Amino acid sequence: MILEIFTNICMSMVLFIRGNPNEEKINRNIELLKKTEWFKQIYLNNEELFKKDEQVRYIIGWAKVEKSLKSEKKTAKLKEAILEAINE
Repeated sequence: MILEIFTNICMSMVLFIRGNPNEEKINRNIELLKKTEWFKQIYLNNEELFKKDEQVRYIIGWAKVEKSLKSEKKTAKLKEAILEAINE
């Protein structure tokens, strides 16, 4: 519980300092991710979150998706971050 509160405070600070990614980048990254098998299922099951949830959109918007998809390790980290944001 304390960890979740701390994480939310940190995310709020990062959002404030870094700002929000623009809609174009978020949508472009979603389209790139939709080409992967693992993301298709997540997207189909949580489509509404990908359209409205600020934290999910923030993670996808600031992710370097093209670079992440070239590395299994980075892809796994991105997948984990997306799933964590969805499950909160």
